[in-house]
Amino acid sequence: MLRILLLNYEFPPMGGGAGHASFELAKRLVARGCHVDVLTSGIEGQATEESLQGVRVYRVRSLRRSIQDCGFRGAWSYVAAAQPVCRRLVRGRAYDVVHYFFGLPTGALAVCTPGIGRIPSVVSLRGSDVPGYDDTNRALALAHRVLRPLTRAIWQRADAVVALSASLREQARRTMPECPIGVIPNGIDPSCFHPAQRNGHPAAARVQLLTVARLVRRKGLDDLLRALAILKDEPMHLTIQGTGADEQELQRLAVSLGVHDRVTFSGFRVRELLPPVYQAADLFVMPSLSESFGLAVLEAMACGLPVIVSQVGGMVEYIEEGTNGLLVPPRDPAALAHAIRRLVADAPLRQSMGARNAQKIRASYTWDRVADAYLETYQRVIAWRAKPGGLHARR
Repeated sequence: MLRILLLNYEFPPMGGGAGHASFELAKRLVARGCHVDVLTSGIEGQATEESLQGVRVYRVRSLRRSIQDCGFRGAWSYVAAAQPVCRRLVRGRAYDVVHYFFGLPTGALAVCTPGIGRIPSVVSLRGSDVPGYDDTNRALALAHRVLRPLTRAIWQRADAVVALSASLREQARRTMPECPIGVIPNGIDPSCFHPAQRNGHPAAARVQLLTVARLVRRKGLDDLLRALAILKDEPMHLTIQGTGADEQELQRLAVSLGVHDRVTFSGFRVRELLPPVYQAADLFVMPSLSESFGLAVLEAMACGLPVIVSQVGGMVEYIEEGTNGLLVPPRDPAALAHAIRRLVADAPLRQSMGARNAQKIRASYTWDRVADAYLETYQRVIAWRAKPGGLHARR
């Protein structure tokens, strides 16, 4: 039985896709006979230590802005608070492997925790921890320039580095071309995210558009509102599910564009309550300016929705233009409006795309497949470290 220490500064209900992914992975590793400890951040009222579906979770307090918004203070205060707990766990438990979600900030624990370097390690690159990933965030870009030596040191110390997508891997190689990087995508639980049973009910008068996202500039939701303004005569309604720093600004933009009566800002909803939201929609739209993978897009696909996404990042790797979705250039509301109009006007095409998407997710993108891929990676780095003279699995 492998003993695994999984480190992530975000964990449900904190954060977005990466926190969810770490919990889904941990549960499936436990189901495969592994012992998994998770060291993460928590908020007031949460237990500092508890067992969740067989996963032992340790929480430290960090200076997060909110559940959905970490900020630099939240990220680095996690590292400071987690370091003594991490040191205690490493001393008291015979871990076989340490798994860092995010090179930065989480991977900094590999540098500042005594003794942890003796344990085989895996670093998962998630997006914001890769320099150049988000060019809309100037503060993040500056931080990456300053912390570039630390980023390289963390990747160099790891026995294996894994990216969410081939696109993110190529972005990471601009920082460290000599670093071998594997690819393991996110997954979906098809028992939760699946198409609705329509039971022959008549179609709604208005096509229901949906996006599920953190409301930040990188998601391109201002372009989606502008596209909706172009489509002022089309029978449609948009639901924006999520919250974030740009929520009020987007609401003001909806009013100024005259589309506020065709848009519902539904706020934050825990992931367990999202399937009915997807199932009530007809079409999913994600106009991101950058996206390492797009977990919400996969969730929509699993629920049998056709999708329209920006031609950026990892989303391009699972969308075949015209077959299971439409690809549009980022920052182009007119092109986005054209794609929406096309699918709003063609219900049979929406249905055929949605059916292909549900089948695609069940066949290729499940958390069980993700867990098997990571388990193979753990076993490989452990075996290679055990060889005489073995230090790093990547060498």
